[in-house]
Amino acid sequence: MESLEINWPLLFTQLLNFGLLFGWILLTVLALFHMRKNPLSDKIATALWAAIIVLVPLLGAVAFFIVRPNRELVHSQK
Repeated sequence: MESLEINWPLLFTQLLNFGLLFGWILLTVLALFHMRKNPLSDKIATALWAAIIVLVPLLGAVAFFIVRPNRELVHSQK
């Protein structure tokens, strides 16, 4: 009978994958809630940001939080 051993590299890889998946879902939900709470004045910009957040895994939500379009900035440019 074969002994049951833990494959540590596989376990580490699976934990990393789970962490990335959880981080992607969490950041996506947070970014979309932030957009809903503080909507941009331009509907096209809002739609484009929502598409980027959803369609570009992890990097779309990170880019949104780095750029973080401000309502005051958008209103002052008009």
